[in-house]
Amino acid sequence: MIESFIGIFSIGLLLGAPSGIAPGPMLVLIISETLRHGIRAGAKVACIPLLTDAPVVLVSGFLFTQISDMSILLGVISLVGFVFLLYLGSKSFRIANAEIPDYTPPPLQLKEIMIANLVNPNPYLFWFTVGAPLMVRSFQQTWGLGLAFLFSFYLGLVGVKILLAVATGKSRNFLHGVLYRRIMQILSLTLMGFAFYLLRDGLIYFGIF
Repeated sequence: MIESFIGIFSIGLLLGAPSGIAPGPMLVLIISETLRHGIRAGAKVACIPLLTDAPVVLVSGFLFTQISDMSILLGVISLVGFVFLLYLGSKSFRIANAEIPDYTPPPLQLKEIMIANLVNPNPYLFWFTVGAPLMVRSFQQTWGLGLAFLFSFYLGLVGVKILLAVATGKSRNFLHGVLYRRIMQILSLTLMGFAFYLLRDGLIYFGIF
């Protein structure tokens, strides 16, 4: 199946689409940014993997045959992610509890969104386990098949995330006052929950927990 264009394109699409809606910090950021600032802001978050994943893809492909144990690397990424997501979640929660109900925080800066995705271990887990072997094998067949795999994967990943931002944006007008603040509080707590999830993963990777 990996030897044909249709086969590798289908594999990439079927792997990318579910990854786009997998629970995680980026999913929470897409929803929260869309609710605060509209579809365009949510779509910006959705497209971030196109900027941040390139080094991960290249390094994973190179290390695929070089390193057999990624535990230490993934452990470090998870612990850094714990600190950063805890910061983002607590910041959002303070804003949601602000005295001024009409206050809307400015959109997240591009560098903040990029850091959030870089410290999210999900891309590393995918590329260092499933993605790299498939990518290397497809490029070994032909460059066209390798590029087809990358294109179809990110078409599914980013496409689904953008659709999520659009769907969230359509319901944005129905959120007012207390309801809006409660939803933002829940999203903030969810983000902090993912932070402690990463802490647990980091301790597991280091063999502590």
